[in-house]
Amino acid sequence: MDRYNKSLAINGGEPVSAVPVPIHQPMLGEDDFAAVDQAVRSTFVSGDGPACREFEKLLAEYLGAKHVLFVNSATAALELAFRVKDFPAGSEVIVPDFTYTSTALGALYNNLKVVLADVYPDNGSIDVSRIESRITGRTVAIVPVDYAGIPADMDAINAIARRHGLYVVHDTAQSIGSIYKGRKTGTLADLSTFSFHGTKNLTTGEGGAVVTDDDSIAARIRVLREKGTDKHTFITENRSRGFYEYVDTGNSYVQSNILGALGVSQLRKIEMMNGLRQAVAEYYLSNLRNIPGLEFIRQPEDSRTNWHIFGILVPPEHRYWIMDALRAEGVMANVHYSPLHTNSFYRGLATDDEMPGSMNFYNRFLRLPLYPSLSAGETDIVVRSVRKVFGS
Repeated sequence: MDRYNKSLAINGGEPVSAVPVPIHQPMLGEDDFAAVDQAVRSTFVSGDGPACREFEKLLAEYLGAKHVLFVNSATAALELAFRVKDFPAGSEVIVPDFTYTSTALGALYNNLKVVLADVYPDNGSIDVSRIESRITGRTVAIVPVDYAGIPADMDAINAIARRHGLYVVHDTAQSIGSIYKGRKTGTLADLSTFSFHGTKNLTTGEGGAVVTDDDSIAARIRVLREKGTDKHTFITENRSRGFYEYVDTGNSYVQSNILGALGVSQLRKIEMMNGLRQAVAEYYLSNLRNIPGLEFIRQPEDSRTNWHIFGILVPPEHRYWIMDALRAEGVMANVHYSPLHTNSFYRGLATDDEMPGSMNFYNRFLRLPLYPSLSAGETDIVVRSVRKVFGS
């Protein structure tokens, strides 16, 4: 790698592409537009409508789960995951250090204490060997995260949870369609939480879901997400007289029927969209291997990722220069998250020395463009730009 190479665009040379290749774009087609249009024309545009119910049913069938509850974000889903349990204030929840803040906020909004655990330095997933040392008599739960769509080692995590009587909330925000030992993520824990944000493999613009096989958890979350009322049952039973009852506290976490319709159309093509992501990833893997200084993030042999993110690991001392050099060539590479403990809100929960895997991964990680509609020409731009910057 020659940082002073005059042919590099960052040094005044000609870029590989004058038109930037973005890091992400949602795949929205005429089927999605038609679904939204039909929902709007139906005039049922408020929450928990027929399209929402259909999306929940189809998603449950797709995942092989008993209950799916469509909510307005994965952050809300994580908050509900802990609200439903009524753990004593100050109880401890183990969260990986390398994750988005929502993973921790679910516990914090329920007056619980977050305890950070280190992650593997080669793929950002919670390091199973570091979990038990974080467990105390006040620990009530573990929240593994499927970073980049790569399933966490759920068998090992569930075994630890069983030994210590802990609740497992699986943050599957990024992993819809990923498979762990023959089972789809969303079916591997007491409760799982998906995101359908505009950056995710399946999008409703904003949205999320709670997934569980536990009847009692599902029943209470249906009340909590609808402002503490039994409106869900009122609608299900087609009662047209009287009023639904206020039976608990809660908040307004139901999702619009318009976005339920979008969820249905997106779900019908999720395997196709994930397949297109896989094809791009395989092109990168084939054409970027054996470049000195560049490694791929580890993919466990017993799992199949949905390729939510394509990440590379680079020399830490050159990471930001590589990112800027790629951008100059027309590839909008980026970093993705920083360890929780390095952010002002979470500072004091851990030190860099206590989270070596997290810091190693963070300091080496760069994200390359990956989305279903990425063209062959654009993937070629990415490969040529990476090779040019690395001098390969």
